[in-house]
Amino acid sequence: MTQTEVSASSGAGVAELPFNPADPSFQADPFPAYRVLRDRFPVLRGPLGAFLVSRYEDCELLLRDRRMGKDFANSKFFQQIMGEAGDEPPPFLGLGLDDWDAKLFMLTDPPEHTRLRGLVGQAFTPAMIRNLRSAVTAIVEELLGELPERFDLMERLATPMPIRVLGTMLGIPAEDQAQFTTWSTEIAGLLDLDVALPPEVAEARRTAVAACTSYFLELAARRAGGDGEDLVSQLVRARDQGSALTTQEIAATCVLLVVAAQETFSNLLGNAAVVFARQPEAFTRIAERPETTDATLEEILRLEPPAHQVGRIALERMELHGEVIEPGDAVILLVASANRDERAFPAPDAVDIGREGRNHLSFGRGIHYCLGAPLATMMAKEALRGLTVRITSLALAEEPIAYKPGMGLRGPARLPVVVRKRVS
Repeated sequence: MTQTEVSASSGAGVAELPFNPADPSFQADPFPAYRVLRDRFPVLRGPLGAFLVSRYEDCELLLRDRRMGKDFANSKFFQQIMGEAGDEPPPFLGLGLDDWDAKLFMLTDPPEHTRLRGLVGQAFTPAMIRNLRSAVTAIVEELLGELPERFDLMERLATPMPIRVLGTMLGIPAEDQAQFTTWSTEIAGLLDLDVALPPEVAEARRTAVAACTSYFLELAARRAGGDGEDLVSQLVRARDQGSALTTQEIAATCVLLVVAAQETFSNLLGNAAVVFARQPEAFTRIAERPETTDATLEEILRLEPPAHQVGRIALERMELHGEVIEPGDAVILLVASANRDERAFPAPDAVDIGREGRNHLSFGRGIHYCLGAPLATMMAKEALRGLTVRITSLALAEEPIAYKPGMGLRGPARLPVVVRKRVS
């Protein structure tokens, strides 16, 4: 960074972003803006005071760095935001809500993080993922059925599939599952630290957090004393056997799992379909050579990650590219930018299943590596298998693509496609 660039990024301590996250053109294609950040402002302090980090080497380092924490509730950054908001707390990640006072393992630091993650991790062992595959296959077959030549892939498969799978894991009755799609969409919006939300949007998000939390509190109460094998039953038994897990933590963890799975998977599959529509040879390859599916998925995760940013809180003072980050400052790691960093990936915009060396950051690194990554990739492979046995190609039926609003998560809101059905 030159001194001019440091001044541009720092100014009086906070800079205007060189793009508008709310602009539909940014949501449709944020990657040119990310390149500007990488080239000119690799560390940029944005309007909320959070530092945006956009290069691969820096993001990868900070994801592993134990000087980076995730306890936003007790950070200087959050307290500043709370102070600016006055008496009405902002609905960020549900923090500040009376009915959301439990610790989430993704928003804690060791030793709390280690304890909570260890308890939840029992649902994501390799054996559990293998045992779940047959249920996932059945769900895919039921949702796809006999495909028409034109359909909305999000509506038919990408949106309903994750809650069906999580419903199986958590023991959510089938008749209750539909409401979780709405709840997860509202709760996921909390990831976009937006202090200027319309009151009705903020209220809808608070209502979703409260309703979803209440549902799992009641479900946990019903599972007490039972011998079920679903995750809620297992967590309730762990609580009753002295694990120090509270009922509120069980409910909060279940909310997190549902939202993370719903948004991550629906975005992953929707983004994959866009890649296949624009690069049909990639779809043909996995149909004809299923053994290339894993490598293709890894490239899609690099190119079009379901989450574009990961938040951290600095625990110690550090300096990066001339910017001083103080304890309590928020650091936003733009993993979607890092994944296309020319310094790390030759021809970063191409689908290259033979790519060697660096790995994408879409599921994170270090102690906060995404616990559900193996489940998400298994589900994606089953969904793609279900598609490749039914169709030979797919094309976008409408452009431009309508993307979900926000900067934190990125995926199509709807995705009408036209397919060429496979001849029996």
